[in-house]
Order: sequence, then structure tokens, then C-alpha cells
Amino acid sequence: LASTSAVQQTMTYDRLDSRINPTDGYRITLSNEIAGLGGVVHYLKTQLSADWYYPVTDSMVLNVGGQLGNIIGLGEDVRINDRFFLGGNSFRGFRTGGLGPRDLSSNDKDALGGNNFALGSVELSFPLGLPSEFALQGHAFTDVGTLWGSDESGSGVVDDAALRASAGMGVSWASPFGPIRLDYAYPFAKRDYDKQEQLHISFGTRF
Repeated sequence: LASTSAVQQTMTYDRLDSRINPTDGYRITLSNEIAGLGGVVHYLKTQLSADWYYPVTDSMVLNVGGQLGNIIGLGEDVRINDRFFLGGNSFRGFRTGGLGPRDLSSNDKDALGGNNFALGSVELSFPLGLPSEFALQGHAFTDVGTLWGSDESGSGVVDDAALRASAGMGVSWASPFGPIRLDYAYPFAKRDYDKQEQLHISFGTRF
């Protein structure tokens, strides 16, 4: 097995009114990771994310967010386990690894991951008309993004930067054990070989 020695730095500018349940403000995060000071793997990975929250009314909050990511191999190709994968919590409507570069010649049409991604999301959170003791909240959202560049080749490999998009509704519960959320999302922009997951349960925050 190849050994990896990596160093990461993260810078965050946080102007949110709450880290648990933000309703106003914004947050920007930039992270860089470099591998190669030791071990046998060499790469540079960069990710940038931003979230903006706006209180539409006293009980409705609009959230607009986006992420960008890039990884480059330093003198070598990027290994599959170091690439980015989208789906599940990060791109609702698709399985984890359900979109992006794929090897159609393999039995399971294996996901290959990508060296680049862009992802955006718009979400409106609103009350469900239940007593506040239930701690339930509704959500309407749309996700759009792309994942490409896998350092893989072959007759069965598909790899392009086509946009995918989904839209859906969700319900979240601020349980005593942490946030629990159920989302239903329909991918309305996809490739035939993408793998969907319309119903998804998540625990904790999305990202």
C-alpha cells in the first residue's frame, strides 16, 4: 500500500449568527492540502466553500452556498482514493459517487472520482406549522454541479463536465442526539449512467 504524508491548512472567515442553526450572515472557507513531504504520494488539493444565510421572514431562512475543488498530482496521476466524489449529503438526488467520471466497462460501472468539482445549492427553510417543541422544520432546495477529470483512460471511461441538477423537499428534526434529516430529491439534469438516490437520510450537518 502507498503511504501518504500530508499537511493541511484551513482558513475560515465566519460572520454567521449561529454555528448550529444559522439564520443570518455568511461564512467563507479555504483549505489547502499538500502531500509529498514524506511517503510516496504527491499532490496539491484546494477547496473553497461559501455559504450565505438571509432571514426572509422571522421564520423562513434562505441559504445560498457553493463549493469548488481541485487536486493536481505533483509529477504523477492522482489516485482514485484521493479524488473528489459527489452525491449523498453533498449532492442530493444522487448516490455517493453516483455522478461524474465512470468506468462503464466494469461490472458495477464503477465511479472513478474527479480531480475537479463545482457545486451550488439554494435552499429555503420554513416552519411546518407544528408546535416548536417538535423541533421540526421543512426545506425546499435545488442542487447543481459538475465533477470531472479522473486521470483515467480506456474505451469504457466516460468523463465530461456536464452539469447535473436536482430539486426536492426535506424535513429536519433537531433531535436530542443531533440533527436528523430526510430529503426527497429528483435529478432533472443527469446522464444515463449516473446512479440516483431519491430518498436520503442524513445525520448532522450537510457538509
